[in-house]
Amino acid sequence: MDAHLSFEANPYALSLLIPVAISVFLAIEAWKPRFAPNGRVFSSLMIAIAIWSAAYGLELASTTFGSMVFWLKVEYIAIPFITPLMLLLVYRITDIGGGAKANQYSYLIIIPALTMFFSITNEYHNIYYSSVALDTSGKLALLDLGFGPWYYVHVVYSYLLIFVALYLLIRKLYYQHALFRNQLLFLLLALMIPLVVFTVYFLGYMPVENIDPTPFAFALSGIAISVSILRYRMLDLMPIAREHVFQSMTDGLVVVDNKDRLIDCNPYGLEIFGLKRIPYGEPASVVWPDQPAFLKHLQNSKGEACELILGAGETKRVYLASVSDILNFKRVKVGRLVVIHDITHRHLLQEKVRMNEEKLRLMNSEKDKLFSIIGHDLRSPISAFIGLTEMLADDTYDISPDEKKSLAIQMNESARSLHGLLENLLEWAKMQREEVKAEKDFVVLSQLFDRVYRLYRDSLNTKSITFYNRLPAHLRVYADENMMFTLARNLVSNAVKFTPRGGQITIAEPDCQPGEVGFMVCDTGIGIPPKILEGLFHIDTKTNRPGTEGETSTGLGLILALEFAERNQGKITVESEVGKGSCFKVVFPGQE
Repeated sequence: MDAHLSFEANPYALSLLIPVAISVFLAIEAWKPRFAPNGRVFSSLMIAIAIWSAAYGLELASTTFGSMVFWLKVEYIAIPFITPLMLLLVYRITDIGGGAKANQYSYLIIIPALTMFFSITNEYHNIYYSSVALDTSGKLALLDLGFGPWYYVHVVYSYLLIFVALYLLIRKLYYQHALFRNQLLFLLLALMIPLVVFTVYFLGYMPVENIDPTPFAFALSGIAISVSILRYRMLDLMPIAREHVFQSMTDGLVVVDNKDRLIDCNPYGLEIFGLKRIPYGEPASVVWPDQPAFLKHLQNSKGEACELILGAGETKRVYLASVSDILNFKRVKVGRLVVIHDITHRHLLQEKVRMNEEKLRLMNSEKDKLFSIIGHDLRSPISAFIGLTEMLADDTYDISPDEKKSLAIQMNESARSLHGLLENLLEWAKMQREEVKAEKDFVVLSQLFDRVYRLYRDSLNTKSITFYNRLPAHLRVYADENMMFTLARNLVSNAVKFTPRGGQITIAEPDCQPGEVGFMVCDTGIGIPPKILEGLFHIDTKTNRPGTEGETSTGLGLILALEFAERNQGKITVESEVGKGSCFKVVFPGQE
């Protein structure tokens, strides 16, 4: 074979200078740092196209068979690797593989490497070309190539890679509703041009036989890609970085258009709203039907933020949603970006601060209440007790037996009042220090109120109040017995104070919901006015008033009753009518 290299310029060979020039220009442009790392892949693709185009031009310009075969072999240093490089570039641009290293795609070059080997060594086995001859029938001497079995492997493999690249681009275009569509469209055009031209050539429909027009097709592809690079900055770090930031942000990002249709949403945004996929094109009112405040905020965005509450109970999350306009390069509004930031932790801290402030306010109220009790309610019975004992100790004062008996009764009542008050104060103080712990067991209610009756029997007899304990003998609650006794004692004490002579107090079983058990303390007393009833269980509200016969009342007993009921998972409700009496209903969860 004559390996002497001789050339003769012709229009076909010279025309290939166009794809060579375009490819070299794009390779240099893509190598610039601002296009890294994808620019390196694109530059390698352009270098391969330049080598193919230049070698094919030299093949067409060659005047000897040996020279043509030599440049044909040079072409195959680049040809087999063009489609793998195109697929790799599409992988990178569409972000499939998430920035994987190039060596992870090394399997793509196995068949291209074999193709290069078989084409260069074809004269020893004819696997790639079944025959290589010189066709001098036309105006220009050209190689007449017969296709061998591996040539078809190369063609099928190249088609497969291009179709995969087309699929990735089309899928990216389908999901890429607004961002960087033009870049992807020009890249899609760059893939379609050589695919169509080579198909026409492979099927034998080209007007000039034995001339491969594919390099010219790649020249057109290069022009399309150059538009994408220079006009739309396809390989720039900027759009790639934008999309990476959009996808990896730990805040939810949602994009809507001017018609309030959902355009895009990052993965965290999907997680916030419990969506498995992006409902592209859905109106905001359909995506967020249960968030009218957020929809209103979306319509009237002025850079302000609004709270978005999702879920309930332990799954409740609080988000801060801020809306900003998206402007195009002409500064025209084309949509809105919603940034959704999770502020649940901050919200919980604020709630904790609020609760601590409320607790501090209550503590101050309790302190004031305590000082009031000590300063007035506790001092009054002690002063009365001191006065009575001074009268008894005064020898100059002549006291009859009946007067002594009356004084003794008054002293006893003062002592009992003082004793009850001190007990409530001590219980209340323990409760504030969290020293009162519930030690639960089954408590028989009828027996409990028998103990309370014995405690207040003298007071009941003094005021001629009838006491009815109508609780069933089997009725019991699962609670702390001491707390239950204090609760019952305070409710009965309250009933005795505000029931006039000749009245009655009834302890009975109330109508309860299934799974509940309880009791009620009802009296025929003076009742509770609505204003006092509203703050009956609030320590910072003045609810104390004298009993029907001037008995002192601090209001602390009902506070303790409610506290002890709640510490045993119970609740207290009150029904009262002025002049007709009151009924305190206490209910606990049942326990088998």
